[in-house]
Amino acid sequence: MEEAVGLLTPAFGLVVAAGAVHHVRNSAVGGALDRNVLIGLRTGATLSSDRAWREGHLAAVPWLTATVRAGYVAGAATVVSVLASMAVDALLPVAWAVAAAGYTALMACLVTGTVKADRAAKAVLEETR
Repeated sequence: MEEAVGLLTPAFGLVVAAGAVHHVRNSAVGGALDRNVLIGLRTGATLSSDRAWREGHLAAVPWLTATVRAGYVAGAATVVSVLASMAVDALLPVAWAVAAAGYTALMACLVTGTVKADRAAKAVLEETR
């Protein structure tokens, strides 16, 4: 049972990560995410100019949305699987698998979004040459 309760930490981590990406996504869509070195999809291309930063983040919005959804759903699914494993000890490996799959999905979406942002930013750089 203690191990099952310990799985709430990865569930919390999924929700926090999704929340951070949610903030970046909303800020990018609203035009409030200025180029910076702390928050956002930071690549050499996206950091090269304000326009590349904006265009890169806008190109990544669908993937940022997918990242947010994956994180929130996986966090909730992990909590549900933890509760189920507390009732049936045999389900503990399932709870671990749900958390691992959640992190995998979150990272896959985020990496894909970053690649899309980088490509869009590079296209802006090519236009300005």
